[in-house]
Amino acid sequence: MDFSSTRQGLSEHVVAVPTTIWQSPGELDVAANVANAEFLFKHGVTAAVFAGGVGEHDRLTTDQQKELLGAIGQAAKAAGSICLGTGLGRTLERVREVTPALAEAGVHWAMLMPSGAEDPAEQFDYFNQVIPVIRDHGIWPVLYPRPEQPIPVAVIERLFDSFEIPAVKLANNGMLLNYAEMVGRLGHDRSAWLCGTAGWWMPAYHSVRAARGMSSGIVDAFPDKPLGLLKRILDGSFEPDADYWTMVRIEQIRQREKSYVALVIKHLQGLVGLKGGMNGDGAELPDAEKAEVEKLVRDAGWL
Repeated sequence: MDFSSTRQGLSEHVVAVPTTIWQSPGELDVAANVANAEFLFKHGVTAAVFAGGVGEHDRLTTDQQKELLGAIGQAAKAAGSICLGTGLGRTLERVREVTPALAEAGVHWAMLMPSGAEDPAEQFDYFNQVIPVIRDHGIWPVLYPRPEQPIPVAVIERLFDSFEIPAVKLANNGMLLNYAEMVGRLGHDRSAWLCGTAGWWMPAYHSVRAARGMSSGIVDAFPDKPLGLLKRILDGSFEPDADYWTMVRIEQIRQREKSYVALVIKHLQGLVGLKGGMNGDGAELPDAEKAEVEKLVRDAGWL
């Protein structure tokens, strides 16, 4: 995809952030990952980032990421026009090792996480080295300010001056107004501005014109809910209804423990007949949280 097509493929869409499915601790379940991707594409998801979030990216080895994206790439090609991405970083060495294989798999964009440096100059220097590597292979950069590692507005603007950036996933609610002011100055014509934190903050981001698209984990199990939420926000008919508050409560459970970010979604996937289960280290969602999540979605009429 060229710059314009990639930007459009992410703008005003729900970007799915699928969990990574494991057969046993450390062993990928490639068939289950592909099946879950096919479920997403069949139910209206047109953009997705695999191995890119929900706290699992760092558990994948270089070979595992290549294997996963190679298989997912085939499913995306079979589904048609899917704007396919992956997480990448947090070292220049990892980017150099993985990028050629991602290009072969048909990955269009890479969500670049900060390297961990606190100093803005060091952050810029990292991205300034990484972005040319992925561009040499036809992959577009998407910036990903993490809640625990924000990217200051000044760094994002410097990167915009140096590179074409088709999208930024704004995953830091503490900087909402800072990001909103930046987007207000730069406008929506140069980049797709996406609300991170799984969409439940999307009404707030949109109300200050800081985002016109969003990412979601809940979409992995219940595609119609986030897709419907974004549609209503964009057409001006959004009201905080029972489905919205169910999503908020699910997100609140996910925030209790770092591992729950992925495990809650995996439990939801299991409830709808998809493969979910454990994280890469063998951790599973505790029974009390499983019961709480299931009660929420049953009371909401989702099951």
